[in-house]
Amino acid sequence: MISKSPEVSKIMDILSHEKRLAMLCIISEWEKNISELVEILEISQSLVSQFALKMKDQWILESKKTGKEVFYRIKDTKTLELMQALKTIYC
Repeated sequence: MISKSPEVSKIMDILSHEKRLAMLCIISEWEKNISELVEILEISQSLVSQFALKMKDQWILESKKTGKEVFYRIKDTKTLELMQALKTIYC
């Protein structure tokens, strides 16, 4: 665990923010675009975009462009497994 602490710390930092946690929870079920996330999370488009870019830069999310829309999904399998575990425990 000690050797993985930087990696674990990175994901825990992301999950420590309520809206980023909620965003990952939503995306773990199905890929979503920014507009859908704005509506579900009830926060500004710029904030959702900032969160998505931060998580994309840290290799947690990946994007897929379809026409004019960009869809996001969880890229990191460990993050996806963690989100599934959190749902099992708390939901």
